[in-house]
Formats: sequence, C-alpha cells, structure tokens
Amino acid sequence: MPAIFWIGLMALGVVSAEAAEAAGSSTAAEPSQKTVYVIPIRGEIATPLVYVVRRGVKEAERAGARAIVLDMDTPGGRGDAMEEIMEVLGKFNRDSITFVNSKAYSAGAYIAVATKRIYMAPGSVIGAATPVMLMPTGEMPNLPESFEKKITSAYAARIRAEAQKNGYNPSVVEKMVDRNSELIVDGKTLKAKGEILTLTNVEAEEKYGKPPKPLLSSGTVKDIAELLERANYKGAEIRRIEPTGVETVADWINSLSAILLALGALGIYLEFKLQTFGMIGVMAVACLLLFFFGQYIAGLSGYEYALLFLVGVALLVVEVFVLPGHFVSGMMGTMCILIAILMAMVDQYPGTPWVPAFPDLQTPLIRLGQAVLIAIVLIAVVARFLPKTSMWDQLALKAVSTPGIEAPSVSVEPREWIGREGVALCDLRPAGKAMIGDQLADVVTEGDLILKDARVKVARVEGSRVVVTKIS
Repeated sequence: MPAIFWIGLMALGVVSAEAAEAAGSSTAAEPSQKTVYVIPIRGEIATPLVYVVRRGVKEAERAGARAIVLDMDTPGGRGDAMEEIMEVLGKFNRDSITFVNSKAYSAGAYIAVATKRIYMAPGSVIGAATPVMLMPTGEMPNLPESFEKKITSAYAARIRAEAQKNGYNPSVVEKMVDRNSELIVDGKTLKAKGEILTLTNVEAEEKYGKPPKPLLSSGTVKDIAELLERANYKGAEIRRIEPTGVETVADWINSLSAILLALGALGIYLEFKLQTFGMIGVMAVACLLLFFFGQYIAGLSGYEYALLFLVGVALLVVEVFVLPGHFVSGMMGTMCILIAILMAMVDQYPGTPWVPAFPDLQTPLIRLGQAVLIAIVLIAVVARFLPKTSMWDQLALKAVSTPGIEAPSVSVEPREWIGREGVALCDLRPAGKAMIGDQLADVVTEGDLILKDARVKVARVEGSRVVVTKIS
C-alpha cells in the first residue's frame, strides 16, 4: 500500500508541477514590443474557429506578445461560437485589434467590437448584426414578434456592453442590431428607422462630436503591416496562427465527448467484471484518449491531463492484477481518471491558478454528469442482459485460465448436470472451471463472483452454456 500511495502522490505532483511551471513561465514572460500574433477570422464563424482563436490567444500569452490582431473576413455565423470567441478574447490582458480585411457582418461585428481597436481595409464593411435563426435546410423561419424582440434585445445588450468596455460608441454598435430605432449624430441621420446599420470603412472612420472621435474605426489601412505601423508596432515580428484542419475533426470528437466517456467507463466496468485487460480494455482506453485528443485540439487541455489519466489506468491495472480486492490503488486510479477528465474540459490560460474557480468548472461538471448518466444506463443494460448471452461466455472464458487443469472428454450430456453440485476450481469472475461430480467443465455464473473452492450447483444449461450458482 505505501508504494501505491506514493506512486499516486508522485503522479499528482508531476502534473501539478508541470502546470505550475507552464503558468509560471507564462507570467514570467515580459510583453514584447517585437511580437504580434495574427489570428484569422475567415469564413463562417463556427466551433472549429473557436479552437483556432483559443490556441492563438494562449500562445500569445505564453510568448508575452504585446498584441493580437484578428484578420477578419466573415459573413457571420453561429451565436454560440461567437460568444465563446468573445470570452476568449477577454482573457487576453494586452492589446487586441481587429483588421476588417473585407467584411465583418453579423457575428463578425460582435467579435470586432470585443477587441480594443478596429482598423478597416479600403472598400471593407462592418455591421448588419441582427440575429437570425436558420433551419437545417438553410431557410429562415417566421418567428413570433415577441420572440424576435427578446432575442434582438439580448444581443443588442451584449454588443453594447462590449462597446462600453472597449471605448466604442454604444449607440452606434447597437444600431447594427436593432432596426427599430434611428441613429442621429451631430444632427446627421446615419440610419433611418427600419434599417440595419452597416458602415463602410470611410463612414466608420468619420469623426463626430466634441472633441471629434471616430464613429467606429481607428482608420483605413491597406494591410497588416500598415496597421502595425499606425498602431505603434512598427517592426514587430508577426506570428501567424494558421488553421490546421484538425479543428474540424476535434469539433466532431467533442460533440461525442459524453458518449466517448460513457463507452470508456463501460469498458472499464467490463474489464473489472472479467478481471482481465484485453481488447475491451484497449478500446475503452482508446475512447478516453480520443476524448483527450479532442480537448487538446480544442485548446482546453494540455498533455499533462492525458498523462494523469494513464497513471489512473495503470493504478486500476494494479488493482486488478497485482492487488485484487485491495481497493486502495483502485480508488486512487479512479480519482486520477476523474480529475484528469474534469480538468481536461476546463479552459485554463497561462498565468491563471491551477485550481480553477467554480464558475470555470460548471460546464465541465455538466458534461461529466451527462457522461455519468449515459454510463449508468449502459452499465445497467449490460449487467442485466449480457451475462445471459453466449457472447458473455466467450468473453469470460477467454479471460480466465487455470494452469495445469485440462478438461477431459465428458461422458455425460451437460443437460443431465442440471441440479448437480460441484466445486469451483478457480475464482469464477464470472467464468472459469468447476468439478461437477466427477466431470471437469467450463462454467459461468450469472454475473456474481464465486471464489475458488466454493460449493456450486448447476442452475441451467443453455446450449453449451453451463450456468452455476453458489450454494449458501
């Protein structure tokens, strides 16, 4: 027990040290005037783009970069992905700039306002941010007026809050969402009632008020090099974050994360019942590692939690093969696996505490809860029906071996054994060998563990399946 205890503590210590070292190195990095990260916001805004932005922001934080620049050309996209991107941008503690390369419609306008400055290319446009709902066919349904007003009000408040935080005119950005009001600045009507505000680069940089301030854009620039010069980052090293294509695969994997976790738990349960580690165990570990791969690509997890998970699996293997029934290594292994899975879903940034706050744990706990519920249902179904099938017998009989015991040819029909008593020659977990009368037979229990030398009785014979129960 002491060895297992210290192995677990050392594993947790290694992971904690690695996380602390990563956090410490990121906080120690001094902001560099010579490094700016450029993150592409191209095409439709969807979950894979969230992963790209998250990766870029975390790399910029670790490198101590002075600024990030969003290179934007988007028609808009999903509201949930948009809000995630805005939250990720809010974690970057230094300068953030949007370069509207061509267009920033709908969700793109929200994301642009979530940065501290906006520059626009010649001929570019920004706005038209009214939320819409699309059917799977791509059609827009006719929504009740009350529902449409509710959604519009919520999104108007969201973009207004970002404008106030980053120093933009809240009235201007709100009119990109709300068509039911007009925008008048310095006596000039910029948007009539019933229209949605969309600004060209020239209109967005016009100055109004006293003292004069740009309506939205800090200026028109032809490219990112000129933008950096205007933004006082002349000569900065540009590091570009490029989409890898794997983000789309990760999106698919993460959409199945609860099922992958449930299948992994089911596989571990079956291996415990069979007291072995074979193909089922390999598939269970593969499902869980696939889950970690998805979280890693999503930018939520580092490799350290996959390492902690493997330590947990190793402790479970020790429980099954080295110290069966000891429970200590099994409990520690289970704890390592649960902590690894939970922490892999937490969105941590360089410099933040290793132990997350409760709000950061809410979504991971919900997802873990979903996986647990699915696993409970699957395990209940398997425990109820699988032991009564020939497949279970094949799995169980392959999982056991009794050295030195070979079954001789049987001189009686197995069906004649019903009601006969015998002795278990090995632990039946649930399969193994038993001496029924003077005949050696491969037997299986109804799922219960029967220890070696226990008295058993043949309950029924189903084909070649000999089912025994323990005699109390």
